[in-house]
Amino acid sequence: MPWAEWLGRSSVPVLCYHNIGGNGVPLAAFSEQMRWLAASGVRALGLAELRRVLAGEPLGGPAVCLTFDDGFCDLYTRVAPLFASLGLRGVVFAINNRLRADHAPRHEGDIIADAAHRAFTLAGDRSAWLSGAELRELAEAGLFEVGSHSLTHGMGPTGPGELREIPGHWAYAPWREGARPGPAPRLAPELAGPLWRADEARAETPAEMHARVLDNLARSRQGLEELLGRPVTALAWPWGREHPVARRAAREAGLDLLLTLRRGPVAAGTDPLDVPRLEVRRAKGPAWFRSRVALHSRAGLARAYSALRL
Repeated sequence: MPWAEWLGRSSVPVLCYHNIGGNGVPLAAFSEQMRWLAASGVRALGLAELRRVLAGEPLGGPAVCLTFDDGFCDLYTRVAPLFASLGLRGVVFAINNRLRADHAPRHEGDIIADAAHRAFTLAGDRSAWLSGAELRELAEAGLFEVGSHSLTHGMGPTGPGELREIPGHWAYAPWREGARPGPAPRLAPELAGPLWRADEARAETPAEMHARVLDNLARSRQGLEELLGRPVTALAWPWGREHPVARRAAREAGLDLLLTLRRGPVAAGTDPLDVPRLEVRRAKGPAWFRSRVALHSRAGLARAYSALRL
């Protein structure tokens, strides 16, 4: 089916990627996706244009917003050259405490995201991430805008240590590797709900959670703005998980465009504090990609697709 003919003007597919290659979307598949978008006359929107669409400005033609969570260094080595050749651009949601020192060695080749996070958690290894200088260069070249993916992208305890079998997730690596003694607590994304205060054997109050999240997001925004010399007012929630208290803290931190991993149309009237995204996964082929971009280009079809969750 010639899916390019279905590309409409009432909704913007906001696509979410992480690493390209490794355990992310393969480089060849990603390149094919980007070339299809460019050949189909699809425009890659920046954040200001996306905000105007939400406020009701007509699109005037097919468009997408290409977003990348975590800020892996393959954006510099693999994605940026492709974008430059095709006239595309994207948005990277960076994690402040993962940014590599400017002269530190950079990981070459495929990145396995889980392994990279595990290496950082155990040994502070940032080689898989962009350096501050690389992030600034991408922004100044107009290839990427920058948003926050939080200061720390961490998980925290939601209760006392009770797990006898340690889950395989990278956040549990300190317990699995013996760096932390005793049974592990259950962990959850640190911005998605109250955490456990082990010293007092209780969960955070809403006020305590609000103060913690506000500090995290305000420091993330301030650090990125100091690095880039330009405003940073968009946030992609780590793991797409958030909480009403965290949303209020994000607004107070000056972040007014909040992106989730929920599905749905992105069109006039969409809440800028609850913007859906479609995550592109490695196992999906070109037919899936083209059909989903087409479906998410029309608000009614995107709404129906999201309800079916295909």
